[in-house]
Amino acid sequence: MNKIARYLAMAASVAAIAAAGGCGDKGFRIEGELSDSDGDKVLLEKADFAGYWTIVDSARTDSKGKFKFSQPRQSGPEIFRLNLDDKYIYLPIDSTETLTVESSKTGFGHDFTVSGTEQARQMAQFEKELIAFMPYFNNADSLKDFKKRIYTQYMHDSKGNVMSYYILTKTVGNRLLFDPATDDYRFIVAVANNYSHYNPDDSHTPFLLNLARASQRHHNDMNGIHKVIDATEISMFEIALNDENGTERRLSELVDKGKPVVVAFTLMRDGATPEINRQLAKLYNAGRVDIYNISPDPDQYGWREAASNLPWTTVLDPSAGQDKAFRQYNVSELPTFFIYKNGELSARCSNVKEILENL
Repeated sequence: MNKIARYLAMAASVAAIAAAGGCGDKGFRIEGELSDSDGDKVLLEKADFAGYWTIVDSARTDSKGKFKFSQPRQSGPEIFRLNLDDKYIYLPIDSTETLTVESSKTGFGHDFTVSGTEQARQMAQFEKELIAFMPYFNNADSLKDFKKRIYTQYMHDSKGNVMSYYILTKTVGNRLLFDPATDDYRFIVAVANNYSHYNPDDSHTPFLLNLARASQRHHNDMNGIHKVIDATEISMFEIALNDENGTERRLSELVDKGKPVVVAFTLMRDGATPEINRQLAKLYNAGRVDIYNISPDPDQYGWREAASNLPWTTVLDPSAGQDKAFRQYNVSELPTFFIYKNGELSARCSNVKEILENL
């Protein structure tokens, strides 16, 4: 796994997107019973727009270990999770169903049942199968067979349910379960096409389609005849990706204006990025440079919120760092910067200090 992949795996979290809707519509319910619990706090969580799980409700078990939640109807299918002392049970919500969770305080997160919908039952089964498989996760052959079986059992005939999205974007430790830089592209393309067919207007669909296209391009490139060229050997490599509004933005549009252009390859969710952005903002606001910022963040919604707060051009690489831009510019570490002056690529830098030295 290269350094970018490690950054992405560390930053990735399961992306559950879209806001609660309803306007008085009937919502969904979650009812639970923990056999050895009395007065314990159970949290109901949902991923926010920055990709972090946030608490949307809480409840305490009664003397019989029972608890319940009621939430507004969602604007689309979502993944929620129950949190008890940092142990989790994940739940797919499609509409107005009632789900029932049975477990214990000691077995929470690994010994539980979920009923109410077939999808919820299958998700619970998948989670327990994944837990049982963990001792073999680093065995390449075992992992390959496991993913093939998971795809066949839960995703092949999913008819676009949100569980297929959840499994496809699942992160295990510091690794993506289905890696777009490997032969997993076949699963990614199949799930994306299936999801798009059944959910053309769902907010998860654009991300899956972009991921599928990028994964397919990467596979084609890796199996074709090509030469890896160092970025300093040519005048310009074009980049054409979408910004936070879904509009295609081309690097050449900035380079052709004549002002020095900084091409910044950064990860929005990395802890060092806010300080880097503050330093870049000083250059940008002083009118010294234009900035074309490309990020391989795995959570497009968290990226979009961060990108909307920046004044320069920001684009997303939906392939999680496997797009041709990263190979053409020979980028294997984040952050990495390039400077164009007078329409020519003039410098490669690893920090803002080096940018200042080369302007």
